[in-house]
Amino acid sequence: MTADEHWVALVRGADRPGTLTALTSVFSSRGVSFDSLSTGSVDAGSGTIAVTFCASERRRTQLLRTVARLAEVRDVQVRRADDPLVRAAAVVELPEGVRPPQVSGVLWAAGSGAGGAALAEGSLAAVRSAVSAALAAGATTTATVVLGL
Repeated sequence: MTADEHWVALVRGADRPGTLTALTSVFSSRGVSFDSLSTGSVDAGSGTIAVTFCASERRRTQLLRTVARLAEVRDVQVRRADDPLVRAAAVVELPEGVRPPQVSGVLWAAGSGAGGAALAEGSLAAVRSAVSAALAAGATTTATVVLGL
């Protein structure tokens, strides 16, 4: 049996009722849960849905072939979650006096530089490491969004 890997798919779908339901049904009916799911901006009648999930390469191929056949889907791109081309951003709420943790490949933007909301940007793998370090330092709120492949 092949070990499961973490994947990120960007699905460009029609901006109409049922698109998200059709996409989630494909995963649900095959017993695959999302690590995360987020929607992006809508323009020219379509929007982007970012899905992170865990599956074998064979299962990933089956899922994406089925997703690509959905009438609501215009395009599907997928990469391994640890691929440096998978870009992400995260917002963390740091305790007063705590600086954002320094993680290779992550750029931080913060109001005062210590405490308060801070924004991390980089590869998904690096941003996840930075968020983990921030949580260990006392961060109370986090949100991570995949920006692109």
